[in-house]
Amino acid sequence: MTTEEVKTTVKKHRSSAVLGGVAGILLVGGYFAFQVIMTPAEPEIQTAPATEVIDYVINSRGLENLADIEQQRFLDRWKSRITGDDAYRTALKTGLQNLSDADRKAFTEVLFGHIKKVFVDDATQFAQLTTAGDQSQFCRRKFKELESQKAFLTDLAAVFSADFRGNKIEEWILAHTSAAERQVGEPYYDALKRVGTQLKNEARAQTPNPG
Repeated sequence: MTTEEVKTTVKKHRSSAVLGGVAGILLVGGYFAFQVIMTPAEPEIQTAPATEVIDYVINSRGLENLADIEQQRFLDRWKSRITGDDAYRTALKTGLQNLSDADRKAFTEVLFGHIKKVFVDDATQFAQLTTAGDQSQFCRRKFKELESQKAFLTDLAAVFSADFRGNKIEEWILAHTSAAERQVGEPYYDALKRVGTQLKNEARAQTPNPG
């Protein structure tokens, strides 16, 4: 092959490589543009209608697309509005009750799937504690956190009562875990129940008797 033929071949392949690179860039750019277009905007919890938040949770590119810590922050803001706004809580229950079976299933899988993950993570932390005192303190803190979320969880459980055994979210969680997750979760759940009984007895003992 002559020098001129080599130059021609290199030039030809260089043009193909450039065109291929441009096409690749366009494809990648198109993919990310599609993701941006199809990803719904995160609703402003304090002003968005309840139905908008429900739709965001159901959307596969919505709540579930956020990092775990961002999901938790979103849900914490949502709980604050639900527990502090009776009219909004009523609108939320109505919106949830009007969901189709498919949307209700999607909502349950996303939201309670996140709650399950938090529960399993907490159970794993509990299992790593080496003393009974540390385990007790951990459960006391977590039990109080759950109590503060009771209005939020109770409303959801009431709407989705058909999806729960005994209408308890903890039991739903354990029923939707793997054998390995249950092995970690059940001792933690039992410990939470024991601590809950202790806290109730302590509160009862501190309540002055009438008369």
